[in-house]
Amino acid sequence: MKIQATLIAILAFIVMPARAQSPLDTLTEADIADGKRLFRLHCARCHGIDGAGGEGSNLVRAKLKYAPDDESLIEVMGEGIPGTGMPAFWTLDEKQATRVAGYVRTLGRLEAEEMPGDPLRGAGIYRTTGGCPACHIIAGHGKGIGPELTFVGDRRGLDYLRRSLIDPADAQSQTMGYQDYLTVRLTTDEGSVDGLRINEDAFSIQVRDVGGVVHSFRKDDLIELKKVFAHSLMPEYGQVLNERDMDDVISYLMSLRSDQ
Repeated sequence: MKIQATLIAILAFIVMPARAQSPLDTLTEADIADGKRLFRLHCARCHGIDGAGGEGSNLVRAKLKYAPDDESLIEVMGEGIPGTGMPAFWTLDEKQATRVAGYVRTLGRLEAEEMPGDPLRGAGIYRTTGGCPACHIIAGHGKGIGPELTFVGDRRGLDYLRRSLIDPADAQSQTMGYQDYLTVRLTTDEGSVDGLRINEDAFSIQVRDVGGVVHSFRKDDLIELKKVFAHSLMPEYGQVLNERDMDDVISYLMSLRSDQ
């Protein structure tokens, strides 16, 4: 009976339908190159020439809010997103939409690099030594003053991560979309507030300070509004961490990938 049951289980496994293949799995390098061409023709005006955002959202991410899987990303290309500025592209046929989707998926991924240290040890240093969770969110834990790091290993390589820890202002200034984390100093009759700009229009501005508190001001009430383009609220960790600790923290950040 055991042999019979085993044979039945094996046969069931054999006839079990295979996992559906994503339409993006079959794309060639030439298809991706054509997707890039089509993206720059149809999408770059809003999303930026390299997809880092502008009038449209930043696409250099491992996970996209309205397109969590490949099929939904292709659908977005054709049908747009109702209630947003994303239009339907009726000029793209299904093959073209698939190629654009394939290119967009490459924007949020880097090839894995060799880590310089121990990511497990680096995770402990991240949590306890530098106060990193006070500014960054990883998998829902921490505060969102700075960029979310849940899948930072998909988007940032070894050199960038090292530079961002040693000289965060320089790394930030060379990153497309860096103005999402623009440092401002607001001065009123009651004093000054330093923080990150989170929203601004012609009449008002809102900032989040290093403690996570959001402040809202009418511009008419400000004595001075100073935007500091070459400054970061992030400490320079090259002065805090020794070489081994630095390598381990970088390795931990490199390990934060969507395929892990």
